[in-house]
Amino acid sequence: MRRKPLAAMLVLLSAALVLGGNALLDADWGSALRSIADRVLPNPEIAMWAPEPEPGSHLSSYADATGAGANYVYLVDAADDRGNVRELQLIFFGRESDGEGWLEIEARGGSGVRYRACDAAEAPEAARGALDR
Repeated sequence: MRRKPLAAMLVLLSAALVLGGNALLDADWGSALRSIADRVLPNPEIAMWAPEPEPGSHLSSYADATGAGANYVYLVDAADDRGNVRELQLIFFGRESDGEGWLEIEARGGSGVRYRACDAAEAPEAARGALDR
């Protein structure tokens, strides 16, 4: 008899998660949800490289935590040191990309967890070759 209340509670919790997730996606929180999921799920972290995205090529933007600026969301093709290419979501906090140089990215799942600017020469040859730039 205890199984029915537990099952009902699980169904209600699942429905709440689905509806809440859909509401957040409709409110343009999809990029934040993707980033959080990639950080929480047990995805391995891997080093990848990519050319910095072109200015104005962001997928979306949203107000930063202070409300004084904006964060910009980009989808970029990045490659690892073996030349394997994957699309990553990068969030530039408080500024747009200037399109200059390359990025070294610590990636988890489909998100760049951390990134830093680097010269093209710092990117492995296999990564540069895979991205043809």
